[in-house]
Amino acid sequence: MNNVVSLFEETQKEEEKPIVVLADDDPSIRLMVRHVLESEDYEIIEAEDGLDAIKAVEKQHPALVLLDAVMPGLDGFATCQQLKERGYADIPVIMLTGLDDDESVERAYDVGAIDYITKPIKWAVLKHRVRSIVQRIVAERKVQRLEYKDSLTQLPNRLLFTDRLEQAIVRAERHRETIALMVVDIDDFKLVNDSFGHEAGDKLIRAVGDLLSKSLRRADTVARLGGDEFAIIIENVDGEDDAISIADNLTTVLEHNVRLDEQETFTSASVGIAMFPEDGADAGTLLKNADTAMFRAKEQGRRCFQFYKSEMSVNAMERLDLENSIRHAIENNELVIHYQPTIDVHNNEIAGVEALLRWQHPEKGIIDPDDFLPVAIETGLIVTISEWMVKTICHQLRVWKESGMENQNVSINLAARQFKDKNLLAVFTQAMGEHQIEGSELTIEVTEKTLISSEGEIEEILNKLHEMGVLIAVDDFGIGFASLTNLKDLPVDVVKIDEKFVAGVPENEQDVAVVTAIAGLTRGLKLKLLAEGVENERQLNMLKGVGCQYAQGFYWSKALPADQYEQFYLNRFYNLG
Repeated sequence: MNNVVSLFEETQKEEEKPIVVLADDDPSIRLMVRHVLESEDYEIIEAEDGLDAIKAVEKQHPALVLLDAVMPGLDGFATCQQLKERGYADIPVIMLTGLDDDESVERAYDVGAIDYITKPIKWAVLKHRVRSIVQRIVAERKVQRLEYKDSLTQLPNRLLFTDRLEQAIVRAERHRETIALMVVDIDDFKLVNDSFGHEAGDKLIRAVGDLLSKSLRRADTVARLGGDEFAIIIENVDGEDDAISIADNLTTVLEHNVRLDEQETFTSASVGIAMFPEDGADAGTLLKNADTAMFRAKEQGRRCFQFYKSEMSVNAMERLDLENSIRHAIENNELVIHYQPTIDVHNNEIAGVEALLRWQHPEKGIIDPDDFLPVAIETGLIVTISEWMVKTICHQLRVWKESGMENQNVSINLAARQFKDKNLLAVFTQAMGEHQIEGSELTIEVTEKTLISSEGEIEEILNKLHEMGVLIAVDDFGIGFASLTNLKDLPVDVVKIDEKFVAGVPENEQDVAVVTAIAGLTRGLKLKLLAEGVENERQLNMLKGVGCQYAQGFYWSKALPADQYEQFYLNRFYNLG
């Protein structure tokens, strides 16, 4: 038995009254010792022989053991030796004996006793020695317990959790049982910290810890591993179906409204599950695999659970490699911006460009943003990337103006995660001021999905940008089911029709109906309409017919590096001129 667990589990009992185990075959001696020590407010557990003493130690984990050296059966020397061999060397033992020869004294210390009191016992000596030892042990154990308990939630911490998991594995091997190890991670916890502050984040962590504890059996272990991550050990599970039922209940329970700083926020969690013995034979492997499964749950949309599968480890390593590669790309200036022209379809002139991020990998060449941006957003690297983009774009606008390319407008795409960056407005203000860029020279693009999922959180930032003269465009319109209210209440200037609908016109009647409806909506709200993905003249003519003012697509040009876009601009300028 591991003493880490006993120390933690006996906390309350020991704080109320320290336990002393007294083993002596003489009832009169036990009576006298009890009388002396109970006056010191100890709880005395009596044993008639060595075997009873060992059982009492295993059950009670006392602060001190008093052993008579001479007892029938297992004597005090052998009992002390066995306690040491069974892992209880941390529990001090005092020998009480009528033997006072040097050999007996040496033998007592050799088997692990820390003190030796001869009979007849001097009661004042016994009382003071016991008091000194028990006070020291109680103080040491209080310090130890702090090492095994999470101070924020009062749950077991990673150290104690690992110990309990190792013990659970030993029991499961012995009885051929199954264990479900679940790693639980709060969804969007960083956003809560960024929005409400660390005190609110701590409050949310405590609330989730409380919900988990109340939702499981007393025999189950719930621990906080650190940050917003918890772990649960469920022993004697009846296969995957049983684990599914438990995990499903947990994800439901954790879909909970928590009040933070006078504002209610919705919380949820993603759960990864690893099963013993199928998914690992030791604590480290099980925890790693459950953690991998949890990340897969995040990728699957969050608010769900996933069982570990062997192929996940490969994917997890690939994801980690990609994250590290993105960091290197930022440090080594491998990220570049390409510019796709926006055309005024009625006069066939360039109306602006959309800035599109690309990764110029030294070995793989150009990497499409769809292959790395999701990881950049999830890890928060997108904040660093967007700051670099804003500065680079403002610098490029300044270069174009100085070269005579006037009236340029550059669209910058922002994800929901970027609006959580408290420095976002400052980044724009600083870059625009440094390069003398007017707000009318920039457009911020946000997807329809971002508008819906943010539930008003980005409205303040969009309004401030709009007050600076920056235009606002809603990207990918038509696939996110944004309501009229989103367009009416937010400072939107431009609506971009998603290329999925443009691709089907004019042949597909449903796509035509959607494009026509969006065109009517924007006319009614006095918004500009821009179509993405135009590839042929038939599409262009249909879009012009419903009143679309602007368009992008391969019909004119793909996204180009800055120098190639300059050449495209000059060619069109002189040809049109």
